[in-house]
Amino acid sequence: MRIMCFHLNQIGDLIFSLPALKCIRDSFPEARLISVVRPVLREILESSGLAHSIVLRNTAKNYNTVGLIMSLSAIKPDLAVVFSQSATCALLAYLSGAPRRLGFEGSSMAFLLNTRVRFHHPPSTTNNLRLVEAAGARITCNSYAGLVQAGDRQTDQADRLLRSVGIEPGEPVTVLAPATSGNRSIKEWTDEGFAVVGQNLASRGLRPVILGSNSHSNITAHSNTIVDLQGRTNISEVIGILARSSLLVGVDSGLLHLAGAIGIPVIGLYGPSNHNITGPQGEGHIVLTSGADCSPCVKTQCSIGRKCMIDVTPQSVIAAVDSFLDGL
Repeated sequence: MRIMCFHLNQIGDLIFSLPALKCIRDSFPEARLISVVRPVLREILESSGLAHSIVLRNTAKNYNTVGLIMSLSAIKPDLAVVFSQSATCALLAYLSGAPRRLGFEGSSMAFLLNTRVRFHHPPSTTNNLRLVEAAGARITCNSYAGLVQAGDRQTDQADRLLRSVGIEPGEPVTVLAPATSGNRSIKEWTDEGFAVVGQNLASRGLRPVILGSNSHSNITAHSNTIVDLQGRTNISEVIGILARSSLLVGVDSGLLHLAGAIGIPVIGLYGPSNHNITGPQGEGHIVLTSGADCSPCVKTQCSIGRKCMIDVTPQSVIAAVDSFLDGL
């Protein structure tokens, strides 16, 4: 049997699908699992070892979509599992020729799926497990913890990059993850808060490094003890840096979930996001919230100044760091 999975476009959403892939592999050990993902997600999926093969789906306007459809149909999938609610993925699943196609309700192309499962916002591991359960898989895994492993190539690349900014191999590193993707900047904390926490980590001999795809935060303007690698890393280096880190402090983001999937302890700062649904998975993590009455919410803009995030204090984050270090 050939099972083809269509994934969402963001790192965190891919991480949320890994337990579902593990359930498919455990339930159908003779099946061949093919994942269809954006190029930037390929290395994460390869590092999980869960897909037998990967087909790249480029979202650029000039991409050869006809060639992609031909590649998918040539695989002759028996089953298509569509984790994304996008109309494009539902259409690709249909055009792949898979006779059985499972996905979520809500897509404008959902009629192309012959099994539809109700979707509960936001995207989550729980949603994805319900989907593969409808495909006949047993729920053998409900957490992404430990499902991504860094290889020697990734750690070597990370060591070279860190050495270039004055951090030697073996020197303790912590990661700050201040940014979110898409239109969810409402989930972000303050540059000043991250600077205070970074200075505190540095004073303990834990070199703080900022990771992110774009350099839009200005944390280093408030502290010269923090190394800013935003926009200067590829995904291979990110995986390697996370694998050699002692701790990640960050907001609800793909980096936070990637760290958890690698098995790195996380201190997660949550406001609009429901940490009971999209909190870090596995043991040893700490989630901090302000307890604002309006949290959680699904807004992309806030009329009261992002109170749920602003009211998370640097002192509470430092206390969480103390708790983590005391447990070592």
